[in-house]
Amino acid sequence: MMARLHTLFLLLLLAFSGCRTNGSSRSNLSAINDISSTPSPVIKTQAARVTVPVKRKSDTNIKKVSLNFTESDKSKTPTESPHFARQSQSLSVYDSISLALEGNPDLVALRETEQVGVATVGVAETYPFNPMVQVQVTPSQENRKIPNRGPGTTSHYVLLMQRIQLAHQQQYREDAAHSSLNGVRWNIHQAELQTTALTAQLYFTALYQRGLLEIAEASQSNNERLLESLIKRFEAGDISGADLATVRIDTRSTNQQLRLAEANYQTALRNLRRQLGLPPDSPEEIEGDLRMIRWLLPTAGNGGSMTSGMGLQSLDVPNDNQAWIASWAASRPDVLVAHANIDVASANLNLATADRVPDLTMGPYYQQDPNGLARFGLRAELNLPIINTGRPLETQRMTELNQRTALWRQTLLKAELEAQAAFERYKLAFDVLAKEKTYSISELPQELQSLEKQFLAGEVDVVRIIQARTSILQNQRAQLDLFNELAQSAALLVGATGMPLDLLMGQ
Repeated sequence: MMARLHTLFLLLLLAFSGCRTNGSSRSNLSAINDISSTPSPVIKTQAARVTVPVKRKSDTNIKKVSLNFTESDKSKTPTESPHFARQSQSLSVYDSISLALEGNPDLVALRETEQVGVATVGVAETYPFNPMVQVQVTPSQENRKIPNRGPGTTSHYVLLMQRIQLAHQQQYREDAAHSSLNGVRWNIHQAELQTTALTAQLYFTALYQRGLLEIAEASQSNNERLLESLIKRFEAGDISGADLATVRIDTRSTNQQLRLAEANYQTALRNLRRQLGLPPDSPEEIEGDLRMIRWLLPTAGNGGSMTSGMGLQSLDVPNDNQAWIASWAASRPDVLVAHANIDVASANLNLATADRVPDLTMGPYYQQDPNGLARFGLRAELNLPIINTGRPLETQRMTELNQRTALWRQTLLKAELEAQAAFERYKLAFDVLAKEKTYSISELPQELQSLEKQFLAGEVDVVRIIQARTSILQNQRAQLDLFNELAQSAALLVGATGMPLDLLMGQ
């Protein structure tokens, strides 16, 4: 009899130990990154491409995005820094973006939060209630009124119970955890997008400062050559001391400007190295010339199809530029973060509604009384929702859902406004620069040669040469400012829309 009883209890224990209301469970954490019905947006570091889908709202089912970068680099320790042993090389803008996405300290630290979200999903996928067993043994009972029931009589009571949720709360907890993980991953993508834009901005700033340095060097070289010529003519008695003093003052001024330009260029390089996670004395240099970059103006007509990085079909590109830019803005990671928060609030609301259904606690029991009678039965417990019906919590979750929805709408509106403003700024700078004639630095001494010949012939004075040089320098600096404005607006457009940089720069 006792063997049959033990067998019955064992079967019941196995039946209740894995009780869930939503079906099969996921057994390990390593499978979480492999069940993504929605792959991650493509971020190609070599080409600085950040591509996200054009959607104004997510699907009704919960999508799981993934970050392949963090999964492929798990073998690296957080303290590894492969950049410190790099050889001296010239970095393009795409190389700089690749290094920043790999080694930026803030980005590396932020990627670690994904594992916290993965662990949270594992917690949500675990049923929170364990079976409860209660055993009561009462030995040495004595009943003087019953014959042959002296001391040593023992009664047994064994109760096995399991708490069962009847309204699919487990599924809603998992939905909330997966949506929260989506939000974490979209936050990482947003940080990568901003890192891409900031790296491009710092890179173009360094090119701009180097262009100013080249202008200052050309001006200083021209003044030194002019000063040497004037010193010889002064010794020959052909010019006055006032003309020589004027050129000397102007040469000292350009020398100070040269030192300032060199300091600004080194500061720009240090800022770029810090963004890339490199030491300040790293030997890396930047390559290229801001004036030699071939810029492109993407529009809805020539921008090409928007590649989806989430396994979707080809997305229709709007014909209108405003709608086209709005579609890029709707795909920004921060907008998708806001929508993931809506999914979290929706799952929490469903969970609060399901919690209004009382949980059922039930299980079998076995009892043997002092008279020797054995009893089998079923015991059940159920809370009566009289005092706390769960309605206040449900109202709170509904309010949170409305708040998250409003936040998503405002985030989307803000993204569209920022994207439109960034595109208009880039288009304006592109149109202005397209109308300008491009001058090279080497043209500075060439244009002054005719004036110097006239000065040597006594046809013009030193003041005219200085004025002409100043005018040419201002023109070249203004042209460099136009290139810098176009480059900075391109970096801003990348950050405001998620548009890949190679869509704005030609090869």
